[in-house]
Amino acid sequence: MAVPPEELQEEQSTSKSSIPNNGFEDRPEVEEEERDEEDDDGDEEEDEPQTLESELSSDREKMAKLANRLRSEPVTLRVHDVIIKGNAKTKDSVIEAEIIDDLKRASTLQEIFQAAGIGTVRLRQLDIFDSVSFMVDAGPKELPGTANVVVEIVETKSPLTGEIGMYTKPGARSWSLEGALKLKNLFGYADIWEGSVSYGWDQTTEVSAGVSL
Repeated sequence: MAVPPEELQEEQSTSKSSIPNNGFEDRPEVEEEERDEEDDDGDEEEDEPQTLESELSSDREKMAKLANRLRSEPVTLRVHDVIIKGNAKTKDSVIEAEIIDDLKRASTLQEIFQAAGIGTVRLRQLDIFDSVSFMVDAGPKELPGTANVVVEIVETKSPLTGEIGMYTKPGARSWSLEGALKLKNLFGYADIWEGSVSYGWDQTTEVSAGVSL
């Protein structure tokens, strides 16, 4: 029996509409969502350098404000304690004698810095330390407005030094052989022991020794 063309077209359209949708038609929307997520990730990666830069800028501003405050107005602060580190041989009393009075008299942070600078020079002049450094630390919580000063020193690695040489006088036709030794901080009191010997062309010998505190 012949089927009319109109009914044949209706059956074909019905069969097309009954084909199950497996999600392929929605694929463009999924791809768009993935692209949006990638764009968001890219934006986050771009924001990270800006965040680090803003933090550095904030730190610089804080340091600048602190420096301006130190220059413009005194910061009231008292020394609660002086802590000495690094002195394996040198007595604490030797170091304190050079720094403690000035630090205890200081009443502001600026004066503490000034006293620390003077103390550094005095300790280096003892000629028994390779390095001297001061650090201001917070004092006890129960004592606001106080600070602890930490003095860290490095004792000389070569306490014994010496030199030797020969000296001639062509006009007088004489020569001498001289040597000297220096021993630093033998007993921990910044004591320096020195000795020298000289032997001349006329077979005379001179010996000298001394100690300084």
